[in-house]
Amino acid sequence: MDKVKKWFFEEDDEDDVYEDVEIDEEEQPKTTSMFEKPKSTRTSDAVRALSANKDSHLVLFEPRAYSETQDIAVYLKQKRAAVVNLHRLQKEQSKRVIDFLSGVIFAIEGDIQQIGPKIFLCTPKNIGVSGNITMDANETEE
Repeated sequence: MDKVKKWFFEEDDEDDVYEDVEIDEEEQPKTTSMFEKPKSTRTSDAVRALSANKDSHLVLFEPRAYSETQDIAVYLKQKRAAVVNLHRLQKEQSKRVIDFLSGVIFAIEGDIQQIGPKIFLCTPKNIGVSGNITMDANETEE
């Protein structure tokens, strides 16, 4: 017990004496870290522009029944973008889902685009989409 008490409460130990050593900054190697400030103002401006729009979100959905479509509409009404994958639905249910989402998109003044076979991008008014994805005729019929 005395050893433990001595270890905790012993004052300065003479073995632990450190000297102040000056380090010359020119001799230190220059390291680049991804956590340093960006060298280009263009990069930091682009990052700032992306983080400025904090209310924009992209949510991925893969409904297995038509009843899950209302959840997608709730996210769209909250000004979040949604990617909807309809591969798990039958053809008739897929048509019903697209009809319903088209109505929701019209109501919120958004946009809906097909980005793949049975995959759709639904965006509200506050999120812009640029570019086009072209598909073959056999991909759109699936």
